[in-house]
Amino acid sequence: MKKEENNQTFFEDSLQLIINTAQQSESIKIREIFKILSGRGYAALLIILSLPFCFPVQIPGFSTPFGILLAFLGLRIAFAKRLWWPKWVLEKNLSSKSVSKLMTKTMKVVHAMQKILHPRLLFITRNPLLHRLHGLLVGVLGVLLSLPLPIPMTNLLSAFPILCIGLGLLEDDGMFVLIGYFSACICFTAFTGLFLFGKQFV
Repeated sequence: MKKEENNQTFFEDSLQLIINTAQQSESIKIREIFKILSGRGYAALLIILSLPFCFPVQIPGFSTPFGILLAFLGLRIAFAKRLWWPKWVLEKNLSSKSVSKLMTKTMKVVHAMQKILHPRLLFITRNPLLHRLHGLLVGVLGVLLSLPLPIPMTNLLSAFPILCIGLGLLEDDGMFVLIGYFSACICFTAFTGLFLFGKQFV
């Protein structure tokens, strides 16, 4: 339990540092955000990049770039590569106001989850082979998120499983990872229906 609390405290401190950094100017580079989160690894990035699409009101125009980032991140996880990003990604500027709002929401979600997040089913979060499977799933979901579909709920369907997997990996909670897989099945079913039958499927 103490380790879990330390993980959450360190993560929340990192988010607060991002907010403080963003408030110093009108924009912040992705490079600065990734540098602050470097100690939390890919789980923190999964949470932050997927969370904006799990709210009813979303930031327009972010699903495609964030989806591409998540797809890239998923492939890096799947092939056990260190976190490396293209220069064009690292140098991209984000609105400080949008970043501050996102980090504040992320802190609220993580804080609210601390009562139900705890280490369990550790083989799901620590097995190297399963890690590769987690990465491949995130990669596919990231591609679906990046699709510019003008259909309500499609972003939520692809982002929510990634959020659950990220939370599960952050706190070694295999149950949350399983919830991510279950919701991913719902996502794939919905997208298959959309591709086969079009908008009338919704």
